[in-house]
Amino acid sequence: MVMNHAWLALLLSLGERLGLHEVLAAADRPLTAAELAARAGADERYVREWAWGMAAGALVVGTVDEAGIEWFRLVEGYEQALTARGGAQHWSRITMQVTALAALEDDIVAAFRTGGGVSAARYEGRIVKVLEAESGPIFAQVLLEEVVPLLGVTDLLRTGARVLDLGCGTGQAVAILGAQFQNSRFLGVDQSPDSVAAARRRTAQLDNVSFAVLDIEDALPQGPFDLVMAANVVHDLSDPVGLLTRLHAITAPGGVVYLHELGFGDAMPDNVADPHSLGVLAFGIYHCLPLARRRPGIAPGGMWGRSAYEAALRSAGFVDVVTTRAPSDPNNDTIIARRPAVTGRSE
Repeated sequence: MVMNHAWLALLLSLGERLGLHEVLAAADRPLTAAELAARAGADERYVREWAWGMAAGALVVGTVDEAGIEWFRLVEGYEQALTARGGAQHWSRITMQVTALAALEDDIVAAFRTGGGVSAARYEGRIVKVLEAESGPIFAQVLLEEVVPLLGVTDLLRTGARVLDLGCGTGQAVAILGAQFQNSRFLGVDQSPDSVAAARRRTAQLDNVSFAVLDIEDALPQGPFDLVMAANVVHDLSDPVGLLTRLHAITAPGGVVYLHELGFGDAMPDNVADPHSLGVLAFGIYHCLPLARRRPGIAPGGMWGRSAYEAALRSAGFVDVVTTRAPSDPNNDTIIARRPAVTGRSE
C-alpha cells in the first residue's frame, strides 16, 4: 500500500500539471486515450499509460468495449478532490508540492547530517508556483467573507489603513484585499524574488499595493501598520518570539496582527492522529525546518501549537490574543492579537 500510494502521487502530480483531471471531470461521457490526450494537448501513448495507472489506483475507471476500444472516466465522487472546482478541498494539487520538493532531497539529506539549513534560493522556480496553489483557494474562499470580519477591521480597511503582509508569496491575499479596499495601502514582503515578481504581475492594475524582496528575520519595513498579516510564516522562522517582538514595534497602537497557522495543539500524540499530520510533518522536513535552520534558534515547524503562538504574541507585548477558525477553513487557525492602544508593552 505504501509503495502504491507513493507511485500514485507521481501520477496525480502529472495529471495536475497536464490538466488531465480537469479534462476527465469536464467530459460528459468516457473518453478514449486519444480524446483525452487531444483535449489536454498531450501524447496519446503517454496518456494511455497514465490513465491505466490511475485505474490501478482506483481513481479512474478503465473499460474495453466489444470492439477493443479503451474508455476512461473519473471515479464518481472524485471531481472535488481532483479538480479546481473543489476549491480548498482540491487535494490532488498538493501532489505537485511533493514532486517539486523531492528535487531537494540531496539538500535535505545534507541538512539531516549537519543540522544546518537549505538556502532560500533553492526554493525558487517551480516550488514557488506549486506553493501558490496551496493558499490561493483558501484565500479566495474565506478572506473577505470570513477572515476580515473576524479581525474586526472591515471599517478600518474601507476608511483607509496601512497593511503589511509578511511572507506574501505571490501576492494572492494582497491582490484580493487591495482590489476590495482601495482606500487602504498594502505592502507585501517576501524573501523570494520569484514570488515578489509574480505578485507584481498579479497586481499590476492596482495602484494601492507594493511589494519588496525582504527576509523578515533580517529586517522589517518601517511602520506603523494598522494591520499585519502573516500566513504560514511564523513556523518557518528560527526565532519567532524575536520576530514578533520586533513586529510589535512597527504595529500601530491599537493595530491588529493576524497569523494564519496550521491548526494543531501542543501534544504530538494528539497531533499525529490528525489525518493531515503526515503531510504537515513531511512538508516541514522539506520546507519549514530547512529554512528555519539557516540561523540558530528553535525552528518551531508546522506543529508548534496554538498555545505557543499565543504565548509568543503575549511575550512580544500584544494583547487580546485569541485563536479562532474561519468556518470554511477548518484546518487552519486564525490567531488574532492587538497592540495596546496606549504605547508601550502590556503588563
